[in-house]
Amino acid sequence: MGTIKQGILGGFNGKVGTVVGSSWKGISYMRGKAQHVKNPRTAGQTYHRDAIKAVTMALRPITSTLRLSFAEYAKKMSAFNKAVSVNYQEAIVNQDGNPVVDYSKLILSKGSLKPFDYLNIDDMSEDGRYYLSVINSDNSQVDYEGLIFFIYDPVEKVWCTGVIKQHFHTGETLEFNGMPLYGDQEYLAFACAYDPATGKVSDPIPDVEAMGG
Repeated sequence: MGTIKQGILGGFNGKVGTVVGSSWKGISYMRGKAQHVKNPRTAGQTYHRDAIKAVTMALRPITSTLRLSFAEYAKKMSAFNKAVSVNYQEAIVNQDGNPVVDYSKLILSKGSLKPFDYLNIDDMSEDGRYYLSVINSDNSQVDYEGLIFFIYDPVEKVWCTGVIKQHFHTGETLEFNGMPLYGDQEYLAFACAYDPATGKVSDPIPDVEAMGG
């Protein structure tokens, strides 16, 4: 038990409730008593930890690209951790009591640039040479400074990402090298507009399609 020697507002030694009193070089000070943190493995806590782990594992292969596509949106945390936080909310589904990442619901960019409406990624010869066609639904010609895209192969469970730092306009076809896309397979594709000079990006493009030869 602590002993108060100088009145209620004075110094004291020992523990009083949750406060510990002591002195150093004749100066009285108080500090909070260390609290034991309970960490029971309740169903809710276990589900939460497993969900965070699932999102982290899903996004880890594209960490370097997410550092670009979430840089503008990340505040008081790393861009990758912000991506994990967003997708914990958006892309986790409960499958028989277990948290599972729905890759089709992933949000892979957050930013203030205006996105274009549609991006088609085609590999007509299945040799990894992409042809990217960018359009707006009203067929207007709009200039952009670059774009970032992500392609996920759900069969092989691998990612391919690309960062294009090239001025272009809607209606123009761009080329980029990546993994081959095969015509008999379905892929998930994501993209955002990107300005390499400012680091700004757009929210995800509304419609992105990756097709094989």
